[in-house]
Formats: sequence, C-alpha cells, structure tokens
Amino acid sequence: MRYINHCISRRIVEIAKAESKAIALENLLGIRERTKGSKKFNRMMSGWNFRELASFIEYKAALQGVPVIYVDPKETSKTCPKCGNVSRYNRKKQGWFKCTKCGYQSDADRVGAINIAARALDALGA
Repeated sequence: MRYINHCISRRIVEIAKAESKAIALENLLGIRERTKGSKKFNRMMSGWNFRELASFIEYKAALQGVPVIYVDPKETSKTCPKCGNVSRYNRKKQGWFKCTKCGYQSDADRVGAINIAARALDALGA
C-alpha cells in the first residue's frame, strides 16, 4: 500500500503543478474516534492509512511549491453543491446523491469532491 500511496501522491502533485492548482484535502484528524459502526466498518477504519497518503502529498507538494489546503469534512457528502441543502436524506443510497430540495443528482464521491473544492476556494478567499 505504501508504494501505491507514493504513486498516487506523485501523480496528484504532478497534475496540480502542471495546472498551477492547489490540492484540497479533508482534515481527517480524529476520524477513528468520531466514527463508530459495525465490526467490519471499525476494522476497515483502523486499517485505513489515509494519513500516509496525505503526508506523502504534503511533502511532495511542498517540494514542488504546490499549496495543500485542509478543509472540515463535516457534511461534505450530504450538502447539495447547487442549492446548499444539507440532509441525510440526500444520500439514501451509499454511492448516489440526490438533493431532496432541488433534485440535483450525481455520484456521491463527486458531490463530496465538489464541496471540498468549494471549501478550499473559500479558505483561499477566491
């Protein structure tokens, strides 16, 4: 997994550098303490090395002069990027997002990424 994290982080930084962009990541500190679930879920969370990938991105980005911005992950996958509606009912299916207010639909990971990017832009004052 370490090699994969190195490859992924290198590619992310390469793209950001080539496009003169910053990299936005969720601040996942304390996520293991904040999330509780089934035995299977808890086992997955304890084995997830998201911090390693983030640290690889951080140091490679610093070497290339690419900014890394951490944002609060709260509600990023439950917030409609079109109208701002926040509801747990927007995610009735795990991988799909459908806003209960305006009807906007998309892949749930895509919606989360859009919201993370928007928060990073806010943090930059853009």
